[in-house]
Amino acid sequence: MNQTDRLRLPLLLDGATGTEYMKEGLPSGVCVEQWAAQHPEVVGKVVCAYADAGSDVVYAPTFLANAGNLANYGLQDRVQTLNCEIVSIVRTALGERKVLVAGDMSTTGLMCEPFGETEFVRLIEIYEEQAKALAQAGVDLLVIETMSSLAECRAAVLAARKTGLPILLTMTVDKEGRTMWGDDLLASMVVLQDLGIAAFGMNCSEGPEDMVPLFERIAPYAKVPLIAKPNAGNPVLTPVQFSHKVARLMRRGVKIIGGCCGTDPEYLSALRHMLDSFDIGKVQIPPADYEILVAARDVYYLDNDLEYSEPVTCELDMADTLLEMTHENCDAVLVRLDTPDDGYHFSLNAHMLDMPVAFESESLEALESALLHYNGKAIVVSTSCEIDKEDLQTLAERYGAIVM
Repeated sequence: MNQTDRLRLPLLLDGATGTEYMKEGLPSGVCVEQWAAQHPEVVGKVVCAYADAGSDVVYAPTFLANAGNLANYGLQDRVQTLNCEIVSIVRTALGERKVLVAGDMSTTGLMCEPFGETEFVRLIEIYEEQAKALAQAGVDLLVIETMSSLAECRAAVLAARKTGLPILLTMTVDKEGRTMWGDDLLASMVVLQDLGIAAFGMNCSEGPEDMVPLFERIAPYAKVPLIAKPNAGNPVLTPVQFSHKVARLMRRGVKIIGGCCGTDPEYLSALRHMLDSFDIGKVQIPPADYEILVAARDVYYLDNDLEYSEPVTCELDMADTLLEMTHENCDAVLVRLDTPDDGYHFSLNAHMLDMPVAFESESLEALESALLHYNGKAIVVSTSCEIDKEDLQTLAERYGAIVM
């Protein structure tokens, strides 16, 4: 991402796409990505306006061009075609402008097990298809945005990182920092930043003012740059008011900014002016000196003297067993894994457990299945395990787990 001095942090993204397309005649109820591919003049006008306003990065409008959403329009076989066409339109329109093009990805519209019928590995396949298409189309980075499910975020990141491209990820939360599915912003950041994303933050959600306490909460735990792409506010802020409010977010540790619903090139021009005079070097956020685990959508502070439960064996229905664990005098539930199916079965029941999880196994394959499917940040227990410690560490790092 640091191709020129201007593209080093802090970084300016673009503004709203949907509301700009509506001004140009986008009708309701259509597949936006298909409409964009059929209206290259509109796409070109919007991305060039943001580039000319000072954006360092513009999003190719491939937002919902994945098989899950395209199936609603009978277009699930056009993932490769639509993503490549749209990126080509953006590249052609930008010409020699020195901006980066981001491949835009978002929700599939599908519900993951155990709350829906879609297997987690199927979500990964859907995101991998789109990420691969965007990489082949020549985008500079991938943006996963407007996400409200940690499970979908994990699937998208696991798929997108196979491209080797930088990944920015933003979630949409309420004023309390919870998504519509109940996932916590801090818990989500802790899980996702250890999966290899380049930056994390929020888009849409609220206006910039309401994001201030949320960034104050997560900034001390951030290992990656923070992103703020708020909407224009309610009541709607003027571009200058908006830029002043976003500056407050930058003083809370945000280093990548942009606009979402209701913002247009005038807003981005104001942000560019503010950003060019902002001294990011003066912002110092003291890091938290705690390691955090994540389970059941909440965070837990890691203690080196954790007491584990008696080993729990996995089966298809573990609800009663896991509910009983909440009354045990222990700090983390120790889950014994013998086969890869054990990890999958545990994932279908893990939501019943509001305690940190530790996995132990003599099988790397079983551990990998558990870490792949587990929607949190877990411990991998190395004591009394004959697997090479280096192999354990490599596997744990792949999924953001901690070896103890």
